[in-house]
Amino acid sequence: MSYFEGYQQTVFFNPNTLFVPGVTEAYDVYTTNYLSTRNYTLLVTVQDIDTSVVVRLEGSVDDATFGAMISNTITENGTYAYNVVGFPVRKVRANFLKETGGTNASVTFKIAAN
Repeated sequence: MSYFEGYQQTVFFNPNTLFVPGVTEAYDVYTTNYLSTRNYTLLVTVQDIDTSVVVRLEGSVDDATFGAMISNTITENGTYAYNVVGFPVRKVRANFLKETGGTNASVTFKIAAN
């Protein structure tokens, strides 16, 4: 076996739907000698939107402090895909940052890392 064959290549995470602004659990996307990622896809499904929601994919290099790798404002119900490339981090999480115009929106995230 070569050096790279021991690494997991792609992982998928399916956090619970958020009904109020908040963050999902943080997921490990780096494990020594097993998993190393730097490219991410964030799939966001929004239902019952009033005016807009702001969503983010956040990363951490120290397992404690998270920063936005991508941030988007969504103004219509639907499913949206966002990609970020070249961000080596230890953990990722999704953030339903804020909602304007009401409190009815539900946001479902799916995250892929490789």
